[in-house]
Amino acid sequence: MKKLPVVTAGKRERNKLANREAILDAARKCFLKQGYDAVTVRDVIRMTGLAAGTFYNYFPDKDSLFRAVLESRMNDLMASMHAVRISATTVESFINGAFRTLFDRIADDPGFFRLIMRNEHAVRTLFQDSVVGIPMRALKEDVVAAIERGIFPPLDVDLMTSAFFGVGFEIGRTLSVAKKPDPDAAAAFATRLMTAGVQAFGIQQSDSARRKKGEVAIRGSLP
Repeated sequence: MKKLPVVTAGKRERNKLANREAILDAARKCFLKQGYDAVTVRDVIRMTGLAAGTFYNYFPDKDSLFRAVLESRMNDLMASMHAVRISATTVESFINGAFRTLFDRIADDPGFFRLIMRNEHAVRTLFQDSVVGIPMRALKEDVVAAIERGIFPPLDVDLMTSAFFGVGFEIGRTLSVAKKPDPDAAAAFATRLMTAGVQAFGIQQSDSARRKKGEVAIRGSLP
């Protein structure tokens, strides 16, 4: 009598991981090509070749699948940017390190960021508290920490966080569709723009302090 092959626990786990990755890969392609609103679970299942029951072993619905597609890349990127920001010792290293990390990742994987741009409305509407909210809160905490360490001058943290996020998002949009993306040039531009802006708050505060003392500030001078 022929013995049936024994499926080990290790092999089952590998199969589970392979199935999940196949579903995520198919979902990325569907969401990029068709957009969130047009994609159905059936579209994704059809592309994987898996049974419908297999799909639902991993994801209960389209929303959870879309969230998993985004978080699979975003969590790693967020951790990398946080590590750079929290170890920075100057305004420029804080800003340049974060933008370089982001723009290098976009140049390496432009398809993922085009997927975000393609589905921007769904990202902001459905996942404001997670995909958008968590990176924003992490950035805000890092800006607060930079102020406390004396790297940044005191400034409006909410507005500065929005400015950082907006510059990164919009330059990232440009990079993601560029034929020959240049993350170094993009990071240098964003760093120069934002560093000058942050340092200006220190100049303003120094001028204000001089005026209180009755001194005359020289325009354009550094504190």
